[in-house]
Amino acid sequence: MEAANTVRVSESSLKTYCVEILTRVGVPAGEAAEITDNLVEADLRGVDSHGVVRFPIYIKRILDGGTNATPKISLVRDGLTSAVMDGDNGLGHLVGIRAMALAIEKGKGGNCAFVAVRNSNHFGAAAYYSEMAARNNMIGFSFTIGAINHMTPWGGAEAVLGNNPFAVAFPTPGAFPIVLDMACSIAARGKIIVAAKEGTPIPAEWATGPDGLPTTDAVEALKGFVVPVGGPKGYALTLIVGLLSTMLSGAFFGRDVGDLYEKTTTAQNSGHLFGVLPVDAFDDVDAYMQRMQKAMTDVTGARRATGVERIYLPGEREYISLGARRRDGIPLGNSLLGELQELGAQYGVPLPLA
Repeated sequence: MEAANTVRVSESSLKTYCVEILTRVGVPAGEAAEITDNLVEADLRGVDSHGVVRFPIYIKRILDGGTNATPKISLVRDGLTSAVMDGDNGLGHLVGIRAMALAIEKGKGGNCAFVAVRNSNHFGAAAYYSEMAARNNMIGFSFTIGAINHMTPWGGAEAVLGNNPFAVAFPTPGAFPIVLDMACSIAARGKIIVAAKEGTPIPAEWATGPDGLPTTDAVEALKGFVVPVGGPKGYALTLIVGLLSTMLSGAFFGRDVGDLYEKTTTAQNSGHLFGVLPVDAFDDVDAYMQRMQKAMTDVTGARRATGVERIYLPGEREYISLGARRRDGIPLGNSLLGELQELGAQYGVPLPLA
C-alpha cells in the first residue's frame, strides 16, 4: 500500500530531470540516458530502494571526486568466453550495462560467458542486468559486492561484509522473465534508507543498532548492522557472492571496501560478475519455452492456501508495478522529493509533478 506522504512524478519527467543533472556534472548525454533508464526502471518496478533515492549520493560522489563522470571503460583480459573489465571508476550502472552487453555478445555464438569487473561503483538493482540477458534468450546472472560494509560474519561483532545482492533471470514465453533479485540480508539496506528519509519504522528483524540489539528505528539501524537472511546460511551466501564479485577481477573485498555515503572523495573499486547461459547452447529454444511454460503453469496453478488469491512468480509483481507506475506515475516520498527538488534548484532543473 502506498504511503500517504507521497506525490507522483511521471516517468518522462523523472528521466528528463536525471539526464539533465547528470550532464551538468559532466556525464556525456548518451551515457546519462543509459544510466537514467537503469535507475528509473527500479522505481517503475517498485524497487524504490535502488531508484532515485540514491541519485543525490551519486551526484555528490561525482562532485567530490569519488566517481569518474567520464570513464574510459577498458578490457584487461579478453577471451572467447570470459573477460575482465576495468570500469575506470565510472558510475556502476554504465559499467554494468557495458559488461553485461559484452557477456551477451560473447554468448551469441552459443557459448556460456562471464565478465568480471573491477574499479566500478554501486550499480543499482541487479535485475536490470540479468534481464538484459533474458531478453536475448539467455539465462542471465549478475553479482555485486555491497557498496558499504554493514553485515558481520556469523558470530562476529565487526561489519566486514556487505549484503552483496545478486540476480538470476530466466527467459520465458510470457510477458516477463522469471527473476530472482535479492540481497543476502533480510531486507536491502536501501529499504532502511528509504524508511530513514521518511521517518517511518522498520520491522525489528531487519537490522540491529550499533549496540547489536534489534531496532525498529531506521536511523539507528543505519548506524548498526543488517541481519542476514536465514542466519548462518545468509552469512555464507553473502560471503560467496562477495567472493564471486571480486576475486576474479581484483576489486576490493572486506575491510578494503569503501563506504558509498561516507567516503565520497575516494574510489570504491567495486566489483561485479555478469554471466550468460544461452538457451540454444543446450537445447532448441522452442523446446525450452514449452518446458518453461509447463513449469510456470505448475507453480501458479498450485492449490492455494486459505486466504491467498493468487500465486505470483518471481519478478511478476515488479512487472505489474512497472505497468501501473508507467500509467499513473512514480510515487516519491515527500522527504525524497524535497531532496531532489533542492538538488534540481542548484542546477536550474525543475522536477514537474504528475
